[in-house]
Amino acid sequence: MHPLLASRARLGTYLLGWVPIALMLTGLARSLGWSWREGAALALPLCLLAALLYLSAWFLCRALPLGRSVEGLSTHAMAWGTAALLMGGLWSGLAWLLARMLAFLPGLDALPQRVGAGLPVLTGLGILLYLAAVAFSYLLLALDRALVAERKGAELQLLAQESELKALRAQLNPHFLFNSLNSLSALTAVDPARAREMCVLLADFLRRSLGLGERRLVPLREELDLARAYLAIEQIRFGTRLQVDWQIDPAAEPALLPTLLLQPLVENAIKHGIAALPEGGTLCVAAEVLEGHVLLRVENPRDEDAPCPQGLGLGLNQVRQRLLGRFGSRARFEALATETRHRITLVFPLEVEP
Repeated sequence: MHPLLASRARLGTYLLGWVPIALMLTGLARSLGWSWREGAALALPLCLLAALLYLSAWFLCRALPLGRSVEGLSTHAMAWGTAALLMGGLWSGLAWLLARMLAFLPGLDALPQRVGAGLPVLTGLGILLYLAAVAFSYLLLALDRALVAERKGAELQLLAQESELKALRAQLNPHFLFNSLNSLSALTAVDPARAREMCVLLADFLRRSLGLGERRLVPLREELDLARAYLAIEQIRFGTRLQVDWQIDPAAEPALLPTLLLQPLVENAIKHGIAALPEGGTLCVAAEVLEGHVLLRVENPRDEDAPCPQGLGLGLNQVRQRLLGRFGSRARFEALATETRHRITLVFPLEVEP
């Protein structure tokens, strides 16, 4: 189906584009000695016929896609020229028939004679208009191809993000699970009550993570609940070595963000921060709303003797890519490491569920 016929707005804009051509044709007729009435009476319906007739150029252009070879272009040029001659002749013939029909109206009886004298000019103009329609049709085809490519690119990006999310769920940190199971095994012998508590917490965490993983966007509130479930397990593992400071602005909790975006940040803070310090430390998770944006911060102590990280690890890089993939230039990812602290800050627009 012709792309202009698929939308009333497109078709209306296309037909309006012929109005200046009709005015130009009326002015041309006036310069040849026609009256304004004669020129307008012929030009307006004739341009409407051309607008509909020259839609056929799109089908020719679709059958003859542009290539890079000279031979291909010469073959195309012959086809364009032949079609232009035929359509120009047909259009001028329709002009003569239209003039014969309009001659029955008062004051237009001389129209057939005038059109007959101007047939060469009309034929030439029809050829030029058809060639312009060919160029316009190739432009439409190029725009359609660009839209298809953009749509496919968006689909591929979405598939990549979904694959990334599946991989993230699949790796939901195996080390964390192994450590939790080892701690659980040790607790069953010395503290059965805490072992049972850890079993319940671990099951709750896995249930929450699987539930979130089925969705592309979730409120920050649910990401925080998952992080709390994870940290509750880790607090059983680390005991007093792990303290958590929650600084959450209630206004930030409904904000939408990509699924499982906070979890890798918290895991990274435990693995490379708290676990590496014999005395442990305090993990800070903060969220606030500032000028229509959410500032989400995860901060943890780090070993001052350890070298500062160079660049982002795989997990943090995935978080950055997914954040920018969702919000683009409206979002910001910041990583800062000092001698004693490591801080990750995410800034993204405050968007909520309708």
